[in-house]
Amino acid sequence: MDIKAKLILLALVPLCLTSCGEKAFADHLDDYVFTMKYHDNFNILQLTDIHWNYNSSTVASRAYLDKVFAQVQRHLKEEQGENAKIDLVEITGDLFMLANTFHVETLVKYMEEKADEYGFLYAAVWGNHDHHGIYNPNWLSNQFKKAPHSIHIDEDDNLYGRSNFIINLTDDGSKTAATKWQLANLDSGASFSETAISPFRDYDYLRKDQTQWWKMEHDRVGVDVPAIAYYHIPQADNLKAWNAIHYEGATYKHKFFKLEGFGDNGNEAYASDFIKVGRENNLKGAFMGHAHNVDWTVDYDGVVIGLGVKTGTELYFAHVDAQSTKPEVQEGLASVGINENFDLIGASLVTLKDTVGNFDLEHLYLNERTSGDFVRWVKW
Repeated sequence: MDIKAKLILLALVPLCLTSCGEKAFADHLDDYVFTMKYHDNFNILQLTDIHWNYNSSTVASRAYLDKVFAQVQRHLKEEQGENAKIDLVEITGDLFMLANTFHVETLVKYMEEKADEYGFLYAAVWGNHDHHGIYNPNWLSNQFKKAPHSIHIDEDDNLYGRSNFIINLTDDGSKTAATKWQLANLDSGASFSETAISPFRDYDYLRKDQTQWWKMEHDRVGVDVPAIAYYHIPQADNLKAWNAIHYEGATYKHKFFKLEGFGDNGNEAYASDFIKVGRENNLKGAFMGHAHNVDWTVDYDGVVIGLGVKTGTELYFAHVDAQSTKPEVQEGLASVGINENFDLIGASLVTLKDTVGNFDLEHLYLNERTSGDFVRWVKW
């Protein structure tokens, strides 16, 4: 075999290791499913793009997350009553970048401590940077699979990606009870190699087999069951909706900030069919991360799609200047009713209100300041 052929073969190996398992996903759909007990005002906190890395101060980063959790808990009790709490934390990718095993173990330990303190479970899907680390992807997945409060399923079969799984919210928390909401977790950042260190990654997209897999999982619980999806990288629908509003005169409801590109793959050949199929199958919302300077949300023909607020100060984030003359800044400020400078970091909160598909969405902006932290809740 010549050198060129060997290089081509090596290039193909990572893709096969993420999607070429011998087992067919359609033959074991139940293995992807985790269940929780549903109740009205079921609260889902979204954290995204935490980006613990070789230069992170885990002490400072944990202190910031402490404030986020405390603020969310306080807010829920004020809005919903003394018994309200965070039920589930969805972490939508890029938990790590250029990290080592210490960072992974420390974050998992921290999430376990918070889960004990606040009484929630948590679920993580991978982003495009999570496998930029001094560890093997199998090891990374296993840290989350074995943690007691973590929901993480990584099946070895022919479905693309490593973090595709379903959380069905049922009447009594069992798999045999009726499902009231379905939460789909999808791997949109799986374009990684299986080696411990690989510095080059492409942005990824949701494959047609992932859409097919989700539709099959949704069909199993019933076409009338409302659903929400969580993944990392925005797909082409975000940009299509933005262009329709800003260049074609569409009147879709939209809010919050778009201060950079969405960061999707940008290649029409890779356009995902997930939102289109979801729209036909009672998908109510899809929430992601990836673009740190964006938390823009839009009701795009009946599906609310949006980016969560970047969590924490690692890597980069947007500094919103209230005096800026840039239209996108002023548009965002007007939509949230804020008239002072702040940083676009914090978290997002979804509250499932009932079983017919109604939910509330709120964005939390939390900036640490020596004169008193800046805290703003903005409702969608």
